Amino acid sequence: METKKNVRDRRMEKIRRLKEGTAGTINAGTHGSHTMLPREAVGRERYPEKRDAMEKEEAPNYLRTDPEVEWNRKWQRDFTVYGRDDEGPPPERGSWRGRMGARILISGFLFAAVWLMYQWEDPLADKGRKWVTASLTESIDVVKLAGWYERKFGGAPSFLPAINPGKHQDATKVSALTKHYFIPVQGKLIAAFTPGQNGVLIEAKPGAPVSAVDTGLVSFAGNKEDTGFTVVVRHTDGIETVYGHLDQGKVQLNDWIKGGETLGTVAKPQGQASGTLFFAMAKDGKPVNPTDVISFD
Repeated sequence: METKKNVRDRRMEKIRRLKEGTAGTINAGTHGSHTMLPREAVGRERYPEKRDAMEKEEAPNYLRTDPEVEWNRKWQRDFTVYGRDDEGPPPERGSWRGRMGARILISGFLFAAVWLMYQWEDPLADKGRKWVTASLTESIDVVKLAGWYERKFGGAPSFLPAINPGKHQDATKVSALTKHYFIPVQGKLIAAFTPGQNGVLIEAKPGAPVSAVDTGLVSFAGNKEDTGFTVVVRHTDGIETVYGHLDQGKVQLNDWIKGGETLGTVAKPQGQASGTLFFAMAKDGKPVNPTDVISFD
């Protein structure tokens, strides 16, 4: 029993000496007497140079005696030394460049395919050309699209006004009346529109420029038995215009023509001082009286 007591006494003596050697008190004014905490060693030796710089900015002893201040100081020090390097690597730019390169490659392939299709004389290529031409010139049938949308989703999409044509009938009429068309040629109307002729005749000087009434795609450029050299232009909204009795110019099949751009000139007939332009319009394949939409006065 006495041996155990001696061992316990020696341990208590060592503890007392350790406390006397590593702890003390200071006078901190109104804060009273505080027990100093032993300095906490930095366990992470990954960045000794940064740690040494932080050691020079240690808080004063009277602040380090407060456990909360000491904990905040250590947290801020560790975050400054190690925080940035613990973050993940910056986002890689290779993936973005790869996606952009793939898009450019696909776009170039599609462009080359369409170009080759227009250069290749083959029935299959002809079908492809017609499909591309129709996609670029003909308007979308929003009525059918609206019906499909309503059947699938049971709603009325705001971007398809044709789903309720009754509400937008007045707006459609106004837009049709206010659309501007260029005069095909400066001249005098000598033959009015008839159901059998499907067009009008305009007297003009030989060599007078003939212009497209609106932007469109040349769907035909060649000779016809009744109108000589003729140019047919397909426009948006299902409109098609025909220009006959022309001198052959530079306009070719599949050329894009702007509104007001010259298609050719009025041909000079044999034995006559003045020339004649045949002009016709059609909407969705049905003849339209040109004088209803264009003033020839």
